[in-house]
Amino acid sequence: MPRTYSRPHYAQARTWYRFACWLRRASCPQFNPHLAKEDALRESFRLRSRSVVFLSRLQDCTAAGLARLSKRAEAGDTYPELVARVAQVDPDDPTADEVHLFLEVADRTGTHTEKHLLGKLPPEDALWVAPLIRLETDAYGTGTVLRYHVTGGAGDVAHVAISRAHEAAAAWLDWADDRKAWAEAHAVADVSPYAYRASYRDTVAPGAGYGALLYGTDAYAEGMSASETDWRDE
Repeated sequence: MPRTYSRPHYAQARTWYRFACWLRRASCPQFNPHLAKEDALRESFRLRSRSVVFLSRLQDCTAAGLARLSKRAEAGDTYPELVARVAQVDPDDPTADEVHLFLEVADRTGTHTEKHLLGKLPPEDALWVAPLIRLETDAYGTGTVLRYHVTGGAGDVAHVAISRAHEAAAAWLDWADDRKAWAEAHAVADVSPYAYRASYRDTVAPGAGYGALLYGTDAYAEGMSASETDWRDE
């Protein structure tokens, strides 16, 4: 039996599970925190990662994004890193928000990058990723940045590993405790897990004018640059 201190994945998975249990699971029947936690532990041990990682399969992958991803792989980029943005589908329902993942491409000078849509997370992953993105990108930058690395795929399929989820979840739990204490002190109703939705610079889901919005707005022009660090070594 392995010693638990040599495998911190269990404690990390429990932290993520505490956060996941706050979410409105009824809005996405596919989202099962317990099964997601167990799948993450199993895959993390199989991959021999240093921390727990959550694997996902992107939906609605774009042909242009896949072509650029293929070129990156041919150039020797084993685990390309992606950047994420939240897209609102229904202004009145934050649980319906989508999480879109983009591949960054630097220009020849390396001073500017363009983002090319690769695909979006399935609803069961977007449900827990979106609140963490909002916290990491709030005005004070209080959240831990999630990381997304492509781990493989073939044809029109791309697989992604999401790391640092336990760190981001811990930051979210601290934020939720602070918000709850504030609500109790001011005798107001408890805050929603989706309270950051109004403050984050979301955009709309794909539709009319989406192409111009995708490449010409600040919401997609900003983001963390890709790193060459192997996600498995975190």
